[in-house]
Amino acid sequence: MFLGYIHYFRALAIFFIIMGHSIDIFIWNDIYIERTLRILLSNGTVLFVFIAGYLFQHLSSKFDTKKHFKSKIKNVITPYFIVSIPAIVIFTTILERDMWAGFYDNSILEQVGLFYLTGMHVPGFWFIPMIAIFYVIAPILVKTDKNKTIYFCLPLFIALSCFVSRVGHPPQSFIHFFSAYLLGMYCSKFKEIINPLISRNIFIAFTFTLMSFFAVYEFLFMEGTFTYINYLQKLSICIFFLGLFIKFNSYLNSKFISVIADTSFGVFFIHSYYLASGKLLYLKINGEPAVGNLVLYFIIGISSLLICTLIITLIKRGFGKHSKLFVGS
Repeated sequence: MFLGYIHYFRALAIFFIIMGHSIDIFIWNDIYIERTLRILLSNGTVLFVFIAGYLFQHLSSKFDTKKHFKSKIKNVITPYFIVSIPAIVIFTTILERDMWAGFYDNSILEQVGLFYLTGMHVPGFWFIPMIAIFYVIAPILVKTDKNKTIYFCLPLFIALSCFVSRVGHPPQSFIHFFSAYLLGMYCSKFKEIINPLISRNIFIAFTFTLMSFFAVYEFLFMEGTFTYINYLQKLSICIFFLGLFIKFNSYLNSKFISVIADTSFGVFFIHSYYLASGKLLYLKINGEPAVGNLVLYFIIGISSLLICTLIITLIKRGFGKHSKLFVGS
């Protein structure tokens, strides 16, 4: 049941996640470069969610409710609780995080609970409370997948995602990203029909043109980040790379990329700590954040991916099969 093209897609998704977060460790004097990077490389969560939906449907024929919840608690929720501890200790006893008004009027125990429920203690950790909602409704999704009716509503869910912002509490983020998850399920459900179609040269060219159009349109006519156009662009990127990886699936044989894919979830858990530590260290030494440029940005982003991959690889070797309890990989 192993899908090589999805395995490589996971490596691409974590690349997008780290490159998107690397933008924020710099101050940018050239707003056009910063804006271009944010349009092209931020919001990589869409790719992560798409893959999650694809793999969920792909494995749904063997779905067992008890095993499902046991697996998610062990491999996702438990490492989330463990990896969160340093940040939660810091932001409840030493420093104050930028939270909503009145947050720090709560008791420390309540603050801890709110941090875990929202994931706001570490950049990107909001993803876990959000994706946990998908885990909870998994039995319902399995049933809807079998009768296929939910897929007729996919265009409506995509439209809903365009109106509901990803920025907010986990239930709101869940509503926003639901269409990406469902699109992944759809592409898996009908892979025998879809794979030959989206891997054709003409379709790859079409999706490349479509995602380029969305990127240019956003740059010229929209303001802010995480716009609905950017969401549509990232959905297009999902289909583009899915088709590309399917087309070259027989040539995908890189142990290096495979290691990145294998450690991607663990890298997700630790990369924000790594980037934040580097930013604070630079700030302490130089008194101000680093000024961003393309060369430095890609050096930092790619090296961060490689170093975090190495760290997770060493943790996996040290803890063996128990490493998933600590870092999810």
